[in-house]
Amino acid sequence: MTIDAIAALGAASITEAHASTIPPPRADFGAAIERGLASTNLALQAADQNVRLLASGQEIATHDVMISLEDARMQLMLLSEVRNRVVEAYQELSRMQL
Repeated sequence: MTIDAIAALGAASITEAHASTIPPPRADFGAAIERGLASTNLALQAADQNVRLLASGQEIATHDVMISLEDARMQLMLLSEVRNRVVEAYQELSRMQL
């Protein structure tokens, strides 16, 4: 029984398997921020709509309203943290002496 043949086969198959599942990295930071803003805006609008439906007495489950509110809150917190990190990086770069 040879282990060398199994190791060579395993390394090649792992590389091929990961190559098909890992998306290529994107360098467009602005598009990523834009997608994040759009996603957060949609989550906030959905949460607002669910709260309005609940307040008007329409049939909507309370847990659905709470889930949409929590989702919107988490997305807003993430967006705020990304903004804080970007501002911090900009400030750090502006302090660098050339």
